Amino acid sequence: MKRTHAILLSIAFSLLTILPAALPSGSVYAQTSGYTIDKVDHQVQIMYSGHVVIIDTIHVSGQVTDGFMIGLPYKYSADVLKGIAYDNTHFYQMNLGVQLGETSGLYGATVDFNGNTPSVFTVAFVLSNQVITEQDNGFDTLDFPAYPSLTKEAGVCNVTIAFPSAPTTITITKNDGTISDAVYTKTNLSAYTNSPASASFQVPSGTLQLTTISNLDRQITIDPTGKT
Repeated sequence: MKRTHAILLSIAFSLLTILPAALPSGSVYAQTSGYTIDKVDHQVQIMYSGHVVIIDTIHVSGQVTDGFMIGLPYKYSADVLKGIAYDNTHFYQMNLGVQLGETSGLYGATVDFNGNTPSVFTVAFVLSNQVITEQDNGFDTLDFPAYPSLTKEAGVCNVTIAFPSAPTTITITKNDGTISDAVYTKTNLSAYTNSPASASFQVPSGTLQLTTISNLDRQITIDPTGKT
């Protein structure tokens, strides 16, 4: 039986300081076509503070030799506090605020693998708690990217929205339909997808504390398949 060797990575996100690399650079990057994207696991994690971490685990066939590009709808650009890229053995340099090809309306990032060729890797964006709005009726609204923005089509995209406490109800409105589930799947996700979405949900009182925090220590356990 194959043994799984898990490693523990401790990631400190400074949520009050936006790194200079996070500012739009106006640069345009292109990629070669030596790989295909088989699957993306798109996880939207809501923290108790209301900050949101978008975690995309990408599975590719072939070799990514010139860096990897990924992004979000541009409307979230002001909410990006930090980005990080890693696999089960490395952290990788991530440059924020780049343009994805010739497509407008997207906020992009590039990952430099520094000569490595991982087949499974993860890219995470930390967003401010401004993407969550508290409603007077006891519900909260999350504004989030329904899918990642990639420069190639992805065979399948599995999406999960994770809460600090299980919601009693949730309704997600996105441009390809409305659902009442925190888990959904998209097959043949188009390149340069630009898909903002909103989720109206209710969690137990006190679950979310939408306050400003100066530092967030997050632990991520990663196995060899790249799962967190």
